[in-house]
Amino acid sequence: MQMADGAIRQFCKEATNIDFIEHGADNVIAVVNEEYVFRFPRNDASAKRLYFETALLQKIGKQLPAVQVPELIQVHTQSFYSVAKYIEGEHLDGRQIQALSTDEQIAVGNQIAKFSTQLNHAISGLEVQRLRNEARIDGLEEPWETYFERIFIKERLPNEKLRPIVQQYYQLWKEYVKQEQRMYAIHDDLHPSNLLFVGPQLGGIVDFGDTNTGSIEEEFRWLYSMGDIVLKAAIEHYQQLTGQVVNGDHVRVWAIMHELSSFTSRLAREDTEAYPFKRSQEHLRSWIPNFPL
Repeated sequence: MQMADGAIRQFCKEATNIDFIEHGADNVIAVVNEEYVFRFPRNDASAKRLYFETALLQKIGKQLPAVQVPELIQVHTQSFYSVAKYIEGEHLDGRQIQALSTDEQIAVGNQIAKFSTQLNHAISGLEVQRLRNEARIDGLEEPWETYFERIFIKERLPNEKLRPIVQQYYQLWKEYVKQEQRMYAIHDDLHPSNLLFVGPQLGGIVDFGDTNTGSIEEEFRWLYSMGDIVLKAAIEHYQQLTGQVVNGDHVRVWAIMHELSSFTSRLAREDTEAYPFKRSQEHLRSWIPNFPL
């Protein structure tokens, strides 16, 4: 924090309002005068992710006009951190997005479809993989296939009531994923906390550190938590823009598998007071009839 404060004041000598956001998993984030966003990696793994994200943002530049994305001003290499322009907006959760008018929800879905299309025009899946390899971040997390197999098959389930649900959706996911084209460039974390709204309009998307290759069904999995209107609009508009078919049921299974794995792993660790556990439990109770826990 002391290093961060010193770096900020060296860059911006008129820093009158420094708002530190310390709850980020990977970075200490500071918003300065609502003009600049500083990101300081917490450890070596976080530095690799920030290195990758920096290289990616430099590559895609201003090629995503659908929404604002972080615009880099400076990358400091001596003590590694980045400075980007501040993007105005606020976060809406899934319920707040579903409370928007029908037309406003459709507009949100359309903007996400445009963003996904423009991302794949700006950079290919192969180039994303090259940047990830260069930053050496692929080993920092398990691929979905390995992760799901470990959580659901290799490790003991924390509650036997989960077994029929795991068997149903894990098998379905394995069948579906074989049918998907998984070499698209995807943001891979279109969680509501990474979307910035100005009023009811989606104005910005942030946090590109998880950008990867995958399917559009995988990319749209978080939209399932935003309700049918947003998801349907995104699928239909993406299909209109690209001519590519997106399977809505695949999106549903991706969403369930994501939350089921989060729920199961945290239940096994008895980490049941954490927000991700409570969020996944709430979603699963809503999405799976008679969810037992």
